[in-house]
Amino acid sequence: MDASLDTNIIIHLYNANYQSILFDRFEKVKVYEFIRNHEMENHASSAVIELFDKDVQAGKIDLITYDYFKSIGMHKVFNNHVRQLNILFEKGDLGEVYAIAMAKILGFITLVTNDIKEYGPHYTLMRIPDSDIIPLSFYEILFLNYMEGLITEEKLMEQFDTICSVSGLHMNFSSKLYTFIRRFWDNPYTESEKLWMSSFCSINNINAKQRMWKLREYLKKKR
Repeated sequence: MDASLDTNIIIHLYNANYQSILFDRFEKVKVYEFIRNHEMENHASSAVIELFDKDVQAGKIDLITYDYFKSIGMHKVFNNHVRQLNILFEKGDLGEVYAIAMAKILGFITLVTNDIKEYGPHYTLMRIPDSDIIPLSFYEILFLNYMEGLITEEKLMEQFDTICSVSGLHMNFSSKLYTFIRRFWDNPYTESEKLWMSSFCSINNINAKQRMWKLREYLKKKR
C-alpha cells in the first residue's frame, strides 16, 4: 500500500518522533513539492524540516515535482484534478488539494492526513460515493497496526497519547475508537470504505471483531 502525505500528518508525526509509522505501514511514501517548499516552511519547525529532508535524502520519502508530471505528460490531468478539488475545499487547503491530486495521478489509494478540521480532506473524502482515495489519520494507522498485532494495547495508547500531547491535539482515545468502528463496520459513509477494510482484513488474515472486542475489554479494565 502506497500513500500521499498531507502537511499536518508530517508535522505531527515528526514532532512526536513517530515518523517510522509511515515507513513501516506504506511501501512508498510521496509528498508533493508544494507541501515541502511552502506548507512546511510556513508551519513546521526547523528541526522537523531537517529530519524530513534527511528522510528524503535517504530515499524514505519521494518528493514529486510538477516537472515530473510534465515529463510523463500528466500535468494537464493534474491541473484538472486541482481545479475540481478546489471546489470542495477552502482556499487554505491547497496543500491537501495537491496531495489528493497527486495520489490520483500516481494511482495511490491512500491519503494520510488528520481529521482536525471539519469539512477538511479527511471529513470530505469519506463522504464521496465511490471515492478512489481512502483518507487515514494517524490514529487510524495505529488501529490498523494494532489489528495486525504489530503493537499491543499498551503501545497503541502510548503512541496515541504521545502524538496528541506533543501536537496539542485534544482527542479522546475511546471516542476515536468508536469513530473508527463506525466508519468501517457499523455505519460506513460509503460502500467503498467498507470494502476497503474487508479487503485489508482478508489479505492480512485479521479477525476484526475479535481484535476490536479485545481492545474494548482492555479499555474497560483501564477505567
